Amino acid sequence: MKNLKFSFILLLAVFISSCKPNSDKLLKQITDKEKEMYSSGNPIPDKAKSKEMIDMYLKFADSYPKDTLTPNILYKAANLSMNTKGFDNAVAILDRIINNYPQYSKLPETYFLKAFIFDEYLKNLGKAREAYTTFLQKFPKNDLAHDAAISLENLGKSGDQIVKEFEEMQKKKADSATAATATKTKKK
Repeated sequence: MKNLKFSFILLLAVFISSCKPNSDKLLKQITDKEKEMYSSGNPIPDKAKSKEMIDMYLKFADSYPKDTLTPNILYKAANLSMNTKGFDNAVAILDRIINNYPQYSKLPETYFLKAFIFDEYLKNLGKAREAYTTFLQKFPKNDLAHDAAISLENLGKSGDQIVKEFEEMQKKKADSATAATATKTKKK
């Protein structure tokens, strides 16, 4: 019985140690592929190469879901998907981060990016409103909270509408300042 326990522990140790080199090997492949993809200087890589890169990211995440690098690799996959117009795929990957990695250091950015994709690219105002609202509830003090609040306030408005409202607001401020100055001058 003692030999059986020892054999099991030895087998487990061999299995665990064999996993690490495979993740290192895949990480090296990812790093090499990233260097190759971005070495051309083109900020938006070829669609076929991007697909291959995203597949590598997802393979790593599927193979090593508990690895501390996995949420960051998924975040890269979401960004690359977004930058190559794979918006639905990007949202799915961001949801995967949100659902599986609640301690991820870029979780606020993940929520914000999801809202931004719904807003700017998918033009799904209902989902964008929900995502921005969720972001603001979860991260009210985050650096992106102001941007989220402004985006929520301007949801569905055209650029011209936003500019017109801004100009009207500036005019009202100027009128108020002029009125306040006039009142001070009369009191003297």
